[in-house]
Amino acid sequence: MWAGVAIMGTGLFWIMPGFDAVLSIPAIAGLILVISRLGYSRAALFSAGGVVIVALVVFATEGYLQAFYGIGTFGALVLAPGFAMGTASRGFQSAAKTVWYGLIPLLVVIAILLLFYNDIIKVIPGFLDDVNTELTSRIEASPTFSKMVESQFGPGDEGREKLIKSVDAMVVFLLKISPGVYIAGFMGIVMSSLLAAGSVAAKLGFMVPRFRPFYLWQASEWWLLPTAIGLILATFAGNDFWKFVGGNMLIVTGNVYAVCGLAVAEAFMRRLSLPAPIKIVTYLMLLLSVIVPPVLGLADSRFNFDREIPNTNEKNIE
Repeated sequence: MWAGVAIMGTGLFWIMPGFDAVLSIPAIAGLILVISRLGYSRAALFSAGGVVIVALVVFATEGYLQAFYGIGTFGALVLAPGFAMGTASRGFQSAAKTVWYGLIPLLVVIAILLLFYNDIIKVIPGFLDDVNTELTSRIEASPTFSKMVESQFGPGDEGREKLIKSVDAMVVFLLKISPGVYIAGFMGIVMSSLLAAGSVAAKLGFMVPRFRPFYLWQASEWWLLPTAIGLILATFAGNDFWKFVGGNMLIVTGNVYAVCGLAVAEAFMRRLSLPAPIKIVTYLMLLLSVIVPPVLGLADSRFNFDREIPNTNEKNIE
């Protein structure tokens, strides 16, 4: 019952940034559980309820065009991954393969968007003009904001121009890395969904693919291939499109290695029986260092640090 409530309840908050991402975790987990235990018909019924709720809420608040967009994103980012992962779970696939099943819908959407890369690039100048116009109007309307701009960037039009250029550079940078950030973030969502589904399934007494303990997580060696390709494209490609693709590949693989690097740190801290406060400080230091966790995860995938893994050929992140 709670699985159906989670699936349909997500629709109530689908227009709220942040809530949609957080609530998609129990919704996807619910679909995995329903499909694994009750089959597709019951999952389709709950999904239809969720679609209706999304349509009604978005239509009532933002209009019918946004309602179609809301239904599309709900289907692509919640229902499609949930059904794909439920199918993998029902077929007794490994946890890693189940996650890959869940990533397929987002990867398809991003691949389609890449086909329109040149058209999207043409829209960016107009988007930046809108941002600059809004920023200028806010500066003019707020004396306090205007004084802050003058203190940071200089007086008059010259200071505003410097601010606008810095904002434009930041927006362009964020747009360029957004696909990789979305993929990495969505990987976290589908993995969290599978962890939640596995935890519930264990209590209810039926099978759902489950990960090994976190301290045993290890990246497969094949992650070196997309990392190498991404590095080559980002460094040597003469075309902006391929630099864009290479940079985003590195964001995804870097996040995978970073998580596995934290798993290595967890394994050594467990071996030393460090208390929780020291673990928390260590994690914070590793995260703030940015570069250490992915380097540690990459090194572990190549040299297989001793973490008392029963089967050293078994990889957790395939």
